[in-house]
Amino acid sequence: MFKTEDNYNLYFDGVVSQSHEAVLEELVLKHQLQPEFINLVKRDHNFRILDSYNRHRTLLWVLYKTLGPYAITIFFAELEHPHGCEYQSRVDFYVEVNGRFEYELKNSLFLYADYDASEECKGRIEKKSIGFDEDRIVRGNLLKMDLETFEESVG
Repeated sequence: MFKTEDNYNLYFDGVVSQSHEAVLEELVLKHQLQPEFINLVKRDHNFRILDSYNRHRTLLWVLYKTLGPYAITIFFAELEHPHGCEYQSRVDFYVEVNGRFEYELKNSLFLYADYDASEECKGRIEKKSIGFDEDRIVRGNLLKMDLETFEESVG
């Protein structure tokens, strides 16, 4: 898998209380997520972390169990990329009070206009490779899902 630089933008209408933080800390530890995620609820934009792509689906479920309804946008960018291009991925996720959610994953190959593409970039363009995962939109209801079911549905 790719090493990634990740930017999380969390949108939550409520007030994050100490009890929210305690529940988040407990679930982050229980599900072996990066401990830095506990700080995500302390700011709503531009939370940066490395190499979280493989675990972001678990975090989405944990945040719902912690906060209830919320929305989040996550940007993943390939950290170690060939000269002239990089894989990027965007996840948009929201969940409503009643548990209904929408998960959208969109990938792209970003080409740097000011650089000549390396042979590896040219190969990526020629093969039309997608990078991280297949694009998808998934809708469901988190009230009816445990973590494993949720991860299977969006993964």
